[in-house]
Amino acid sequence: MLSERRASELEAWQILLEDRGYRIDSPGAWHQALLSAAENMLRSGVVDEAGWLELKDRANAAYERAIEEAVEEKVADPKE
Repeated sequence: MLSERRASELEAWQILLEDRGYRIDSPGAWHQALLSAAENMLRSGVVDEAGWLELKDRANAAYERAIEEAVEEKVADPKE
């Protein structure tokens, strides 16, 4: 049961990570949602501390990339 729940929650987290629209529209909220979901998985025992740290690191790296992309787009087209 836990393995099915774990797979389901990790899949949902991955879908959130890949949500381009959310990332572009609101990178801060998107990042916070990823971190919150990872924290909830830790609290509920779906992931251990190592798994939580991995998710947190992936979320932080993705957020950094999202901000870099936003800056690059703004520099490329400052009218928007």
